[in-house]
Amino acid sequence: MKNKDWLWLIILSIIWGSAFMFIKIGLRELSPFIMVFGRLAVSALFMLIGCRIIGATMPSDRRIWLSLGLLGVVNTALPFFLVAWAQQHIDTATASILNATSPVFVMILAHFFTDDEKLTLRKLIGVSAGVAGIVVMVLPSLTHGIVLAGMAQAAMLGATFNYAIGGIYARKFKLLHPMVVSSISLLGASLFLAPGLLYFDVPALSALHMQTIFAVAMLAFFCTGVAFIIYYRVIASAGATNALLVTLMIPVSALFFGVFLMGEQLKIYDIIGMLLIFSGLLIIDGRFMQYFSRRSDAAPVQS
Repeated sequence: MKNKDWLWLIILSIIWGSAFMFIKIGLRELSPFIMVFGRLAVSALFMLIGCRIIGATMPSDRRIWLSLGLLGVVNTALPFFLVAWAQQHIDTATASILNATSPVFVMILAHFFTDDEKLTLRKLIGVSAGVAGIVVMVLPSLTHGIVLAGMAQAAMLGATFNYAIGGIYARKFKLLHPMVVSSISLLGASLFLAPGLLYFDVPALSALHMQTIFAVAMLAFFCTGVAFIIYYRVIASAGATNALLVTLMIPVSALFFGVFLMGEQLKIYDIIGMLLIFSGLLIIDGRFMQYFSRRSDAAPVQS
């Protein structure tokens, strides 16, 4: 990947690292469905207005609109709801481990469904190192282990599998402006969830605490609208496999939020985990290894 792609991934990991905190806050007063629908509907409106302001050209082909709507269902509506529901029953540590399976899923799918993102040993080693780093970071906080057969854990895995499918499917829209892709896909996701409003009770806005309103607003504008512009930009530039490496970086940014904003203590296994994650990312990038390989080849042979 290019340096600018790595920079965008770092920014994206910081944004999505904060989303776990805002989801927890929102769930104090809102059901997972209402919180996710509010997040998607507000962000869709925000993005459509943004497209109008910058003069982005909307596609005229109805099939493209339908395809982008399907992208929204797969890449936002379903996984967002599954993650929000799962976070009612599992802690953030467990969610972080399961969320880190996205690059594994996308590497496998991309190997079979793309021509330019084939699975390599270097990618496999790098992602494995990153997942190992996350396990080291969160393992001490897991008192009962990870029961993948549980409904919440299965929901998290379902969400990450949807992210993988969505990341690969989004490649077909790389010629469109990222804001256009984001706005139409978010609109499609909102319309897909809209019938649920007939079943779930919508709380009055005046009955909600300001902290809840702020959390949903941040999820909508910052963690969805802005984040997906960056995400689709990285997919267009570096591919789905590289874009979903952000899930390996999110636990690191979430840790920094905890230490600097919530007064949590940085522990030795956090440092070891971060070093493993960074090592995995360096292996995947490849330039670090190529540098030492060139140095080794250039070294004179002593007799």
